[in-house]
Amino acid sequence: MTRPSAPLLYLAAGSAMLMLAIGQPALANEAAWQALKSGGQVVLMRHTTPEQGPGKGNSLLRDATCTQERNLSQQGKGEAMRIGQAFKTRVIPVGEVMSSPYCRTQDTARHAFGHVTPTEFLSLSEVLTPAEAARNTAEAMKRIGEYGGAANLVMVTHEPNIAAISFELVEQGAILVLKPRGGSEFDVLGKIRLEDLAD
Repeated sequence: MTRPSAPLLYLAAGSAMLMLAIGQPALANEAAWQALKSGGQVVLMRHTTPEQGPGKGNSLLRDATCTQERNLSQQGKGEAMRIGQAFKTRVIPVGEVMSSPYCRTQDTARHAFGHVTPTEFLSLSEVLTPAEAARNTAEAMKRIGEYGGAANLVMVTHEPNIAAISFELVEQGAILVLKPRGGSEFDVLGKIRLEDLAD
């Protein structure tokens, strides 16, 4: 048998590493979906795309009437529905759905899952004092770590909150799948992005 030359060996090895690197996100996504299908996990999700530009509301302001806040855009509503459809298609059990009291997070949850409970500890941390934000982060981590339901718990919140809870940066509409470990401990099983969802 003729051995390939060194350049060919390097090329083959490089190609294999590239294929492995490309395949890893897909494998991680599938593992996250499989964990969700079994139930008992926590979905930590950033709201989908809000309206942009002048006159489209204040992203920091909280307004129960939703007239002054920066609200969910039509694109964002469609993205949330895509997420909900992906959960239905994969027969993912969804239990309680919590969200930040902001309108864009509540609307994301409703369009995706059909129901939501506004929850203070998921409120946007940027408008809180450092002490308030720290208390909310601690409460969210405790709820995640101690979760023991049969279905999956969903939490829809904002990027700075997710970063404080998980040390992960997430895009709008992205989902972190978390496995409770007791106390305030949990494992990050994977991240599912909007672009990973089938059309």
